[in-house]
Amino acid sequence: MDTFCKFSIGQIIHHLRFDYRGVIVDVDADFQGSEEWYREMAKSKPPRDKPWYHVLVDQSNTTTYVAEQNLEEEPSPQPV
Repeated sequence: MDTFCKFSIGQIIHHLRFDYRGVIVDVDADFQGSEEWYREMAKSKPPRDKPWYHVLVDQSNTTTYVAEQNLEEEPSPQPV
């Protein structure tokens, strides 16, 4: 089954829940983390069968793992 991913590698995004900017560095067609990680970190219980993204957070060395439903395209043209 082919999965449509709304965002692509290199695209700048905004996290809707935690209000940060970042850049997509990798994409998983569906959730690839552990059950334990999902229970502990994915408090809003986003769908596992939709795309998840590895995001490099702006002005940080931190990478996050985010469900597609929590992201939107970043309107600012400023680079990350």
